[in-house]
Amino acid sequence: MRILLVEDDEIISENIKAFLSSKGLSIDQAFDKKSGIDKCFSEDYDLLIIDRGLPDGEGLDIVSEARKESINCPILVLTARNQDQDIIEGFDHGADDYLSKPFDLHVLLARVKSLIRRGVNPTIKAVFKVNDITINTNLSQVIRNGNEVKLSPREYAIFEYLALHPNKVIDRTTLLTHAWDENVDLFSNTVDVHINYLRKKLGNVIKTIRGKGYVITQ
Repeated sequence: MRILLVEDDEIISENIKAFLSSKGLSIDQAFDKKSGIDKCFSEDYDLLIIDRGLPDGEGLDIVSEARKESINCPILVLTARNQDQDIIEGFDHGADDYLSKPFDLHVLLARVKSLIRRGVNPTIKAVFKVNDITINTNLSQVIRNGNEVKLSPREYAIFEYLALHPNKVIDRTTLLTHAWDENVDLFSNTVDVHINYLRKKLGNVIKTIRGKGYVITQ
């Protein structure tokens, strides 16, 4: 899943990116309101994480602008301002969740995973099954026949995206858009390579629809 992180503190931003990336999430970064709005409008994200105190203005302006443009992905607001009125303002602008600084990265991950699942399908639980495979989204863990299958962060990202969209054919461009960050080469064969890795580890759970893409059926 692909996330836009708008946070002006570069150390905090890099720490969040490193942690979430290790859990199979792809992170694009912006460090001010203008670049946050530009990226929000030009890319397709599964979640926005936005800090309120940005150097060129209020982070909630990004939330408002996104909702005006019918960008409906979940939005998590980060801020050191944690008074009741501050939290209410965040929700009034269109945010879906609010996390006060300082925070534990594992709490952030749990919020992120919950919001992403809710954005795809509110009925999906943190732990769910696809055929004979169990996926724990909070732990980025895949279990088959009672044994954990070790996946790389990118392999997990692809598999989770397909599993969260069962019976839907996903083309290569969509997988590149949602399982990689903005630096991906759209003309590479990296999707096919990673799908082959997944089949070696998980069997033929991912089907190829020739000329269209990939699908997990249940």
